[in-house]
Amino acid sequence: MKMWAKLILGLGGMGMLVSCGEKETGGGPAAGGEPEQYLPSHEGLPGVEAISQQCKKCHAEIYDIWKKSQHALANRVAEFPRDAPMFEGQKLETLVERWHFPKDGEVPRMVANGKKYLADMAIGESPLVQYLAPVDGGRWQTTSAAWDTTKGEWFDMLAGDDRTEVDWGHWTGRGMTWNVQCAYCHMTDFRKGYDGETDTYHSTWTEMGVGCTQCHGEIAETPDEKTGCLIDVTAHAAFTVDQVMDGCATCHSRRGEMNEDFELGDLYEDHYQMALPTPPLLYYADGQVRDEDYVYASLQMSKMGHAGVICMDCHDPHQAEVKIPLETNAICMQCHAGGTNGRIKGATVIIETQHSFHAADNDGNKCVECHMMQTVYMGNDARRDHGFHIPDPLLTKELGIPNACDKCHKDKTTEWSIEWVDKWYGDKMNRPERARTRAVQMAYDGNRHALEPLLKVYSEQVIPNWQATLLMLMQPWATDSRVQALAVAATVHGEPRVRAAAANLLEFGTGNGARLEAMFKDPVKEVRLAAAWAMRRELSESSDIRKELEGVLDHAADQPIGAHRRSQMANDRGQLLEAERWMKKAIALDQTSAGGREAYAVLLGKMERPNEALFQLAEAAKLQPDEPRFPYLMALAYAEMGNQAETEKRLREVVKVDPNYDRAWYNLGLLLAGQERLGEAVEAILKAEAVNDQNPEYPYARATVHFRSGERQKAVEAAQKALMINPTYQQAAQLLRHLQGGR
Repeated sequence: MKMWAKLILGLGGMGMLVSCGEKETGGGPAAGGEPEQYLPSHEGLPGVEAISQQCKKCHAEIYDIWKKSQHALANRVAEFPRDAPMFEGQKLETLVERWHFPKDGEVPRMVANGKKYLADMAIGESPLVQYLAPVDGGRWQTTSAAWDTTKGEWFDMLAGDDRTEVDWGHWTGRGMTWNVQCAYCHMTDFRKGYDGETDTYHSTWTEMGVGCTQCHGEIAETPDEKTGCLIDVTAHAAFTVDQVMDGCATCHSRRGEMNEDFELGDLYEDHYQMALPTPPLLYYADGQVRDEDYVYASLQMSKMGHAGVICMDCHDPHQAEVKIPLETNAICMQCHAGGTNGRIKGATVIIETQHSFHAADNDGNKCVECHMMQTVYMGNDARRDHGFHIPDPLLTKELGIPNACDKCHKDKTTEWSIEWVDKWYGDKMNRPERARTRAVQMAYDGNRHALEPLLKVYSEQVIPNWQATLLMLMQPWATDSRVQALAVAATVHGEPRVRAAAANLLEFGTGNGARLEAMFKDPVKEVRLAAAWAMRRELSESSDIRKELEGVLDHAADQPIGAHRRSQMANDRGQLLEAERWMKKAIALDQTSAGGREAYAVLLGKMERPNEALFQLAEAAKLQPDEPRFPYLMALAYAEMGNQAETEKRLREVVKVDPNYDRAWYNLGLLLAGQERLGEAVEAILKAEAVNDQNPEYPYARATVHFRSGERQKAVEAAQKALMINPTYQQAAQLLRHLQGGR
């Protein structure tokens, strides 16, 4: 805990701020129908830059550089005259909202669909500024209308998005709540202070923006007698490179937050869980950024990061800019020019034009244009990928993964790019990364044959982030003995992220209880929590590990995913009413989540409330009409209720939406067989077999139908096929013996 007094916000449930200025109540609708205004005043309170000013006395030059940086200006008070140009009566119309930004005396205000809000604080400096609207419960909401600092106009940051106020991702929803989504990385020593009982935030901070202490640690009220510095210089000098990088990573990575207690020098994995390329919407299969992933995970997944390249090799943290302008390749040639330059020795020596096959003054000769492609986020914010990828148009053709050649040569085809890449680089392009990318994409696609490629590329992988990724992608095959062997071996891996991935797999094996319990004593929190989650059904109510796990779950319970995890834990322990309570909260936080409705339906089915489950599934189907899983689950629910007509109707809906849904064809076949529609049953089961030829249940079921139809030879052939797939399939063996013995 820092020694400076903190700003305390959100007292009680009214979203009030103690101040010496004007005070008005919450941001919700007033009794008279028009929204009331919320107008706190920051004047006279510490927190703007009161702490960093103390450092200016000795570090004036650095302070002046920092003062103009994106770090210093990450969060500030919105006030005139600075923000006056943004509030001169401009209007903006999006798919779902009409915005108005009236000039209202000396107060910046916003109007969205007739509701008035105060533009209380601003985040960002360029290329855009977002404004924060205070609302009830101590929350600040980050508006989707943003100011383009280059064009000098308002624009829709989520252009083309039609989400409404019931959606988690709408700017008024929890997905855009500043206290939990933005503030930690825009403030100094921020604590969100969420109260689950009242669903209110009591957020605190010591300074607006990213100030000195956020990166340099605590400062004292008086200077050190020996050094004259407010910071403990001895302790600061003792931090390793990894510890300093972990400080950068807390903001420059997409991550799950386990707590909000990180202090400089702490281990990242004791506070955060990094998002890796396991869900297919975050990254492309080769590791290129897809969603807003920030940069740190990409760096750690790259060969450069693995070789030891760190943030400060290229970036000045005080200026928050690159040290050397990108107009030339000088920043990359620090290491790749050979000789003694650069901190990383042994880097490949590159002669630029010979390597790029482009003229020196051509964009194709710029390292960053080929190896650090830009992706635009938030409407106009272009950011470079820090994975340092090699452009590979062949993977574009095969898998739809972007490449720099096509991005630059928009008038050419991908085949044209492939031709030139092959001509210039030849067999060099047959890199291990290609095989890894193909294996990862197979896993993304749900390809049942993906395990063998995953196992192969895992055996060749040396980068820990990729090792952890590949292990997690093997979860559909977690019961496979080879996967379990890898998981057991990974429990002693040097990187905690890999050990945590191993714990996730061990949950699905047999006889792993003692091994997982041993991981409860791992020195790293991420690993302990992964093991605890794997053992959640057996944890003692009073155990320390159970308390640690629940503390992390409670910390995230102000978001739908956190409430869902709380529900899942209660469900797995048989506490169904408690599970339902949390599930209702998850849905209330995001009413447009089809996945949330599905999870609630499954829970209701377990509670033997099928009609309510069907309602939730119907709502999910409305939200995602092209998702075949929802009518499939509805079919199962109707089957349990004995309603065969509705069961058949839903199963036929499934295979119409997705003709490759083999389980639906199989269940349809069983249903038809039960109705003595044996010919139709065989046709349905054959379609299941055509989609999935590795499931012995399908030919075995067909064998039983053939037998009932008097087609003995076809029954024999189907039973034999089942045994070819799985020689230990006893039901098929018994049927075959019966059939052959009857000749």
